[in-house]
Amino acid sequence: MKNFCAAATFLIAMLLLQEAVLALSNDADSQFIENPDIQLYSDHSGELDPLGYWTEEKLKNAIPVTIPVNDEEDQSFSTSLLAPPQDASHPVLPEDNIYSNLAKVPSTSGKLFYTYGGKNYVCSASAINNVYKNLVMTAGHCVHSGSEGDWHRNIVFAPAYYEGPSSYGLWNYRSVRTLNGWINSSNSNYDQAFLTVFPKGGRNLINVVGGNGLSWNYSQAQSNVRISGYPAQNPYNGELPYSCYGNTYKRSAFSDDAYMNCSMNGGASGGPWFRSMIDEDLGYVFAVTSRRSTTGTPRLYAKPNAQYVKNMFDEMR
Repeated sequence: MKNFCAAATFLIAMLLLQEAVLALSNDADSQFIENPDIQLYSDHSGELDPLGYWTEEKLKNAIPVTIPVNDEEDQSFSTSLLAPPQDASHPVLPEDNIYSNLAKVPSTSGKLFYTYGGKNYVCSASAINNVYKNLVMTAGHCVHSGSEGDWHRNIVFAPAYYEGPSSYGLWNYRSVRTLNGWINSSNSNYDQAFLTVFPKGGRNLINVVGGNGLSWNYSQAQSNVRISGYPAQNPYNGELPYSCYGNTYKRSAFSDDAYMNCSMNGGASGGPWFRSMIDEDLGYVFAVTSRRSTTGTPRLYAKPNAQYVKNMFDEMR
């Protein structure tokens, strides 16, 4: 009888483990869509928005996006890092190396605008180097509204935004991808996304503004990190970029979150977390801003890029 009970207990445990692994695997898979207005696109580089939706007034009045989380709550599912930290790509300068003459602020970071439910919203984002030279990284909640929601529309990336669009203008999205864990259940462990953008003037984004490297499997505890974004709630106004500098820490033994004490708020979602910089403009992105504290010490939270983020990176064209 004892042997039967032990065997039954072992079988139940294995079934539960298998179910948990399957659920984790499904959450770590991703989905993508192409811009439904893709057939309307034509490269009118002199226009603010070649697809004709965004105006400077709409950009200025876009609603800042954030997902607040209470410091006392910790609902993340902890997963171990099973591989050594690696870099999927490396930073690269723009072809002309003249970004400092075109922009008052770093050119690889910027604002990400989109529409949902008839309203205009804004997040932060950064250009990421890959072989196709057209990639942008942001938070999952900046491209899809999560559980019981849908994909966002009219997505544009505005690199080096400074009191309005910079000389680089707006870059319309061509395709966007995020994770099932975010789409199906708004799980913050899977709050990462990539999008590709159309070229402008026959040139790809990374060749024009430069591109950051992508790091994955780095731990939550990193030294000398820089977090960049466009906070837009009081006392910020969203017109200027800000950065926080310091060390990041693991939130708790039961969480995959990294955090840094930082006062940036709504609008900073999706902004890059640089584990290291090669100059003032370029670095290695190991996470993106996902949430912030609502009580106590102001903090930003992010799940460092894991294998499934690297998988998404590999699938972007």
